[in-house]
Amino acid sequence: MTDRSVTIDEASALVAEGNAALIAGDAYTARQRFRAALELDPRRVEALIGLAGSVRPYREKRDYLLRALAIDPEHDDARAVLEQVEARLAAGEVLAPGGVQVRDADLAPAVESAPAPAEPAAPAALYCYLHPDRETGLRCHSCERPICADCARPAAVGQLCPECARIRRPVNYQVAPAQLIVAGVVALIYGVLVTFLAAYLLSAVGFFGFIVALLLGPVAGDALMRLVGRLTQNKRGRSMQLAVGTCYTLGALPRTMLIALAGGFPLSLILFTIIAATTAVTRLR
Repeated sequence: MTDRSVTIDEASALVAEGNAALIAGDAYTARQRFRAALELDPRRVEALIGLAGSVRPYREKRDYLLRALAIDPEHDDARAVLEQVEARLAAGEVLAPGGVQVRDADLAPAVESAPAPAEPAAPAALYCYLHPDRETGLRCHSCERPICADCARPAAVGQLCPECARIRRPVNYQVAPAQLIVAGVVALIYGVLVTFLAAYLLSAVGFFGFIVALLLGPVAGDALMRLVGRLTQNKRGRSMQLAVGTCYTLGALPRTMLIALAGGFPLSLILFTIIAATTAVTRLR
């Protein structure tokens, strides 16, 4: 079996899982499966139709359906769902009450819309999915799960839950534990070596050590940032700042303490360390 055949089979399995989740009412899981299928097979019409059934905004539904019809203009299910979505938009509706769902043909019709209630019903109380004891009126814009004010993360599209916020973060700010370890080890070793060289140089220039520290501190910090970036695929963020800043300072301590124990006062070396660590941390923001 070729790699292409394996990819098609995997995409088909993901579409089937997405449809099953959609039938079960789990729109979040359905979206994840359909998007994964499209990553394997961008022309998978069934995945695009499934995405149209898993989102609430009618405009977003229309976009997915138009993409599906651009691939297969004769697809009856996509055309039928698009006609209903266009009718809803023409009526001025923005969000589907229960979504226009694409269902398994053996289990239900291709198009199913939530019936309108005979009379307004009192909305059910919502509770944060991470804090079940907190009632809330907020929902994540992406997965639509209820979230409390402490869990809400502001974004351009509205508030997001912590999980969706992590998914939408730029790749450079998605830091794995292994990358933090690499950054910390590199900063520690770099701190030891650079501090020994800086101590030798600063002691050699004597009174002008403060000036040299002011000039070379930023250079050392920038070099550390570039070295860490090369080894961690240019990762950024608070966790990287904390790991690099802490480990570099720890690497600089042995030489600084040796000078102090010998009766010296390594003020210029301390200044150099502070400037270098601050520069590296600032550049990793």
